[in-house]
Amino acid sequence: MDGGGGAEQRLTGQERGTVRAARGLFRLSMALLVPVVVAGLVALAVPARALDDIANLKGMGVVAAGQVKRLDCPASGRFNCNSWPSNFLKFEYENICFATDPGVCGAYCKGILATDKSKSVYFFESLPGGDLAQRRARGYECPPGF
Repeated sequence: MDGGGGAEQRLTGQERGTVRAARGLFRLSMALLVPVVVAGLVALAVPARALDDIANLKGMGVVAAGQVKRLDCPASGRFNCNSWPSNFLKFEYENICFATDPGVCGAYCKGILATDKSKSVYFFESLPGGDLAQRRARGYECPPGF
């Protein structure tokens, strides 16, 4: 017995083959459909502000671009962690530090830091798929030793 529930045992060999083929097609179509549905749900979960903001870079001055890492306040006591900026970030290969809203970047990300004509600072975070999400940022001096 192949787990078909008994009704399949009354079928001819050719009919059993047809049933197995139909089951295989159903499984294949579901295997192909599930990633599409998951991708659609993920796309709906991304906030509207996270759509590609690359056009907003036009006319801005690029300060830095590349790999960014989060700077957590060290527990050594060398710095006052009460005044340490929330979501403090630094370009990995440059002495350029800034802070953004919590939840931006994580431990590592890529992005572009830019200023507009009024000297407002923005971080354009690179998202999966290559889109850029524009976030407000605040420039800071990098602490010594980072």
